[in-house]
Amino acid sequence: MPARGTGNPEVVPSQVFLVAAALAVAVLVGRLLAGRIGVPDAAAYVLIGVAAGLVPGLPEVRLSPDVVLLAFLPPLVYYAAFFSDPRETVEHVVPVVGQSVGLVLATAVAAAGTLLLVFPDVGWAAALAFGAAIAPPDPVAATSVLQRLGVPRRLVTVLEGEGLINDGVALTLFAIAVSHLGAPPTVPQVLLGIAVEVGGGIGLGLVVGIAVAWLRERTRDPLSQVVWSLATPYLAFVPAQLLHASGVLATVTAAVWLGVRGRGVIAPKARVQTETFWRVLNLLLVAFLFVLLGFQVPHIVAAVAGYPIGPLALATVGIVVAVVVIRLLWALLIPGLVSRFGVRSGELSRAERLVLGWCGPRGAVSLAVALSLPLATPQGEPLIRRDLLLFLTVVVVLATLVGQVLPLPALLRRLHLSPAERERTEGVRTRRTMVDAALREVEDLAADHEDEPAGLEAMRQVLEVRRDNLVRELEPDEAGGEGSAAAEHDLQLRVLAAQRRTLRRLQADGEITRRTLIEISQELDLEEARLHHAE
Repeated sequence: MPARGTGNPEVVPSQVFLVAAALAVAVLVGRLLAGRIGVPDAAAYVLIGVAAGLVPGLPEVRLSPDVVLLAFLPPLVYYAAFFSDPRETVEHVVPVVGQSVGLVLATAVAAAGTLLLVFPDVGWAAALAFGAAIAPPDPVAATSVLQRLGVPRRLVTVLEGEGLINDGVALTLFAIAVSHLGAPPTVPQVLLGIAVEVGGGIGLGLVVGIAVAWLRERTRDPLSQVVWSLATPYLAFVPAQLLHASGVLATVTAAVWLGVRGRGVIAPKARVQTETFWRVLNLLLVAFLFVLLGFQVPHIVAAVAGYPIGPLALATVGIVVAVVVIRLLWALLIPGLVSRFGVRSGELSRAERLVLGWCGPRGAVSLAVALSLPLATPQGEPLIRRDLLLFLTVVVVLATLVGQVLPLPALLRRLHLSPAERERTEGVRTRRTMVDAALREVEDLAADHEDEPAGLEAMRQVLEVRRDNLVRELEPDEAGGEGSAAAEHDLQLRVLAAQRRTLRRLQADGEITRRTLIEISQELDLEEARLHHAE
């Protein structure tokens, strides 16, 4: 991390500390800014990273593609895949595959063609590698907005399913293009490369998923479960990359297997700790990744300062327009064309397809892939206009991340998209069904014993109160009105606050240990989180 203007490549502790402190401040300020002005977290992180990168005296930060591809990408892909719903994805398999495969290929070709029209000396292989880098959208920023504002679940499902596969498709295309810089490939070579990337990635991921599930089933220590969980994406990703298979597809396959097959073999306590760990880790990884992306911008822009402004602007505008328009046209027109051949393309309405077409922000993965472009071709010749390809990638990422995500709330309001009543009440209805089952079990226990077991009546009363609360959430008008439900909600919060005060007093007086304080506080926190979730 050399300081700007010194030319000294030595990394000193003060520089490392300065960069780490700047990153931490940028992340915290980004979250604060996003909450205050209502912008997506990712957009705030990027903009603050750009501002931090312009501060005089800060060391230059270069985002290594190896750091992103080997340190950041596996856990991010694993987290998204583990918490996905494969059944819902299969139900919408046609739009998911269309968006993640067909659209990625179409976008890569369109971007490469636009670039070659302005800078033909780039060559088709390098242009296609660039197109593959910017082709896959990163739907995290868009889906966070969609889920917060409330949209039909199938729209989020298609976006999330697309995000699981499109990186693997794009990286496969990128690897094929880079391997043939300066040498046109044959059709058998391309087909063999695709077979190894896809088949090898899925096969290796399945083996890792089965093996890790077997090992975790025999692990009792909750902290060891967290370590196994953190190691899993790397156990899938790194060997796949070394074998020239798709590390992304291997990680996705392992995560989906563990999410579906392995979830029941883990003890509840370990499962809660592991999932909490992953939510925090994902938040930190995304934040640091987008802030680091912003840090790169001043350096990459300076690298193309000598280019003529006319061709540079033409290529920039043309490529941004191409990636945005191609996605919109694909989402709006392809479903109709596919349905003419008797293939169901999902049940997305035209308004939902418009939102799907607009949700195409690119992320730090695109920049990392572009940064991994080699400095020279296999023949030893310098890669022409590599600095231009990096600059254009940054522009596409910033333009789509900020320009597409920021107007998204206004677009949703204009289209009046909202989830159906069944989707909105799914959680409450599920909890009510579970409580009804618990009450039936209590009644069966009472019927099986002449003398009612101790504590059974108290349990019955607790379950009946919980059922009544759920009925109020489902039918507020028939159960006392919304005002009554709100008053009861406030009452429950006040009772929890009184319990916390008593708990702290007991610990301060020395009547209970800190371990007991933490254990019971966690129970109260979970209850309060449940109440806030029901708001």
